[in-house]
Amino acid sequence: MSSKSSSQSTPAEISDKLEIKSKFAAEFKRISISRTDAKSYKGFMSLVETFHNLKQIPFLISYIDPSDHDLLPINNDDNLARALLIAKPLLRLIIQRKGESFEEINGYGTFKSKNFISSILGGTPVGSKRYPPISNPHDFRKVSEIIDVDVVPETHRRVRLLKHGSDKPLGFYIRDGTSVKVTPSGLEKMPGIFISRLVPGGLAESTGLLAVNDEVLEVNGIDVVGKTLDQVTDMMVANSSNLIITVKPANQRTTMARPRRGSFSRTSQISNNSEEKFEEEDLVVTY
Repeated sequence: MSSKSSSQSTPAEISDKLEIKSKFAAEFKRISISRTDAKSYKGFMSLVETFHNLKQIPFLISYIDPSDHDLLPINNDDNLARALLIAKPLLRLIIQRKGESFEEINGYGTFKSKNFISSILGGTPVGSKRYPPISNPHDFRKVSEIIDVDVVPETHRRVRLLKHGSDKPLGFYIRDGTSVKVTPSGLEKMPGIFISRLVPGGLAESTGLLAVNDEVLEVNGIDVVGKTLDQVTDMMVANSSNLIITVKPANQRTTMARPRRGSFSRTSQISNNSEEKFEEEDLVVTY
């Protein structure tokens, strides 16, 4: 029984191990570490720094994707997790000094196969064309998107704003106003919530997906009809890290074009009804 249990524990021990083959300049190293030691990018970078003796040397870490042999960066927890996920059974690393990587010197997407013979015979020198230095991307995060384009009416827009733990405010003010609704008895004026101002440099302004005088219809799937300004503000604050807001844009020309997911710039038009209410109602900023 004891021998059977010991044989069953062996695969678990093997699966916890991560085999790494690493290259820095002309130096190749191969080590085996526990996957628990490589859970964070900062800790993993410290491991690489130690076994290549890179103290005081700024460096970049890349890995070779086994599926298509692309050289991809490791510079945050997310792409480290992906590199570990596909490392079966080996994680192949390329370590380069900062400022000396091919991408930084020549720019991304500029690699071309070199004609070695022509360079020897005196042809055009390889690498004679210089490109502006481009650094490796670091911690890119999606901050906004248009969602449910096939679900919401053409005259509406559903926008997701993502803060990713940032202290940056959502950056817009809301106010009470009057909205004109189509009812069975005809057009009818009803209370509504509107965006009154965008904070310069805030998340909402930088995405270009919200504009002054857009009418707020829903907050994270909850209808705002019948709710007070304070209640809607509280809803937005509670969901500020992942805010999904459905609006009826004041400028309907941008919605009828059925925009794809992504950001774009636009200028909204302020109606007479909204302009009258602007001075009368309190403004509330949402963070």
